[in-house]
Amino acid sequence: MAIPLTTDIAQMFDGYGRQARLFPGLLTIFPPLLAVFAWFPWLLLSSIGATLLTVATSCGLLYALGSYARTKGRRIEPSLRKAWGGWPTTIILRHRDSHLDRHTRQRYLSFLGSAVPDLPAFPTAEQEAVDPSGADAVYDSAVVWLKEMARGKDFSMVHRENAQYGFRRNLRGLKPVGIIICGLTLAASACAIVYSNPGFFNLLQKHDWRMAIGALVPLGPAVLSAMAVNAAAIIIWVFVVTRQWVWEAGVQYATALLSACDTIRLRRMLPNASTTAA
Repeated sequence: MAIPLTTDIAQMFDGYGRQARLFPGLLTIFPPLLAVFAWFPWLLLSSIGATLLTVATSCGLLYALGSYARTKGRRIEPSLRKAWGGWPTTIILRHRDSHLDRHTRQRYLSFLGSAVPDLPAFPTAEQEAVDPSGADAVYDSAVVWLKEMARGKDFSMVHRENAQYGFRRNLRGLKPVGIIICGLTLAASACAIVYSNPGFFNLLQKHDWRMAIGALVPLGPAVLSAMAVNAAAIIIWVFVVTRQWVWEAGVQYATALLSACDTIRLRRMLPNASTTAA
């Protein structure tokens, strides 16, 4: 007896893995897969589609898809970090950054400076200006410690924002692949239309739009909708899935992670108190 698909996915992916790795991969293949089902609807009406999905799950293809999405996302991180000027967590800890007010930043730095073992003293604004790379190294080290401490149920907001960042980063990494396969799907659909309507291009050249639209009508709403989805997907890939889009999620995650300083401090002061983040 085949294991239910939902059970297989739950076994292969935790919450972060589903949102940050599996979902970007599935969104990438969804538009062309929709076109396949539109052109070959019998796949949905037969047991072949369900069988292929079960085989894909059982053979680990969904896990491979999630792993591929993660790999593509990790590969673009160096270029993202270079364009941004550092990790978002490092950037907002800098004295010269404006994402945090100076009192909140100082509270975080004071806590990290006293809590992180063997950490060099945090630089002043003047020291940071003289040696920015050295200052960043201290910030980075503190953030590494904070990431390890911000685990468990008390930091649900950190986990949610981390998954959101991973989702956007991996989707941005898949952007070239997504554009290519959606473009190829549209090209294949166009070729199929021309093949089934040899005079279609002639109608376009003659600007006979009524006859051209009439030639498309027999294709049915499913095929036309699938082509529209693929065209819309290309627009979304180009104009939505951008470096800035990932940066915004990175700042949200960095803000949530640094706010964990207050949660950790409270937990140490009141070890028996519940500090579960909203």
